[in-house]
Amino acid sequence: MKKLLVSGLVLLAVVAAVHTVEAAKKAKLGQKLDQEDMAMMKNGPMKNMDKYMGSKDAMMTELPKAMMSKQEGSSERGKKLFNSTKLSTNGQTCNSCHPGGGTTGGMVQTPMKSELTGKPYDLPVPSLVGAAATFPKFKVPNDRVVGLREMNSNCTMMFLAAKPLPVNSQEAIDLAAYVTSLSKGEEVDPGKMPEMMKKMMGGMGG
Repeated sequence: MKKLLVSGLVLLAVVAAVHTVEAAKKAKLGQKLDQEDMAMMKNGPMKNMDKYMGSKDAMMTELPKAMMSKQEGSSERGKKLFNSTKLSTNGQTCNSCHPGGGTTGGMVQTPMKSELTGKPYDLPVPSLVGAAATFPKFKVPNDRVVGLREMNSNCTMMFLAAKPLPVNSQEAIDLAAYVTSLSKGEEVDPGKMPEMMKKMMGGMGG
């Protein structure tokens, strides 16, 4: 079955070490809920479930309307962010490299030079159409498997020269919602390597 799903750009650049370490912190597993957690569930999730699932009428009318309006609203806000210089410090936008969610077809350089070669890395600009369906996946800058929001953070730091959005912020979710919408109808294939990456690797032989 074909679905919408998670996303990303294809980069090989080096992301700031502090961001990588912070994002890779391990969660503490199996902790008991405290009173604050219980209060949050009571006043949030449970009230929302009562609102949309507490009656047949709510499930048949209010739930479908909420699903559509809130999903479309998030994607629309994300599209505005995608086209906004508010995410950057250099006047660029996500759309600068990915017009309409596609690609300029050109190359971009990492803002920092490699300590190994003394040169920046030249990276082909990928299309984001269908990219969401390939995440979560391993990304070189992070040296681990990441999701869409972290991938967006990579690009914000490397090519918009700005601090990334907090991954749990509404703005990060909205941006991810828009990028994911570009994969509508695509079959989910987490970890899939883009064709352009295969070409890059093939060109490194010899």
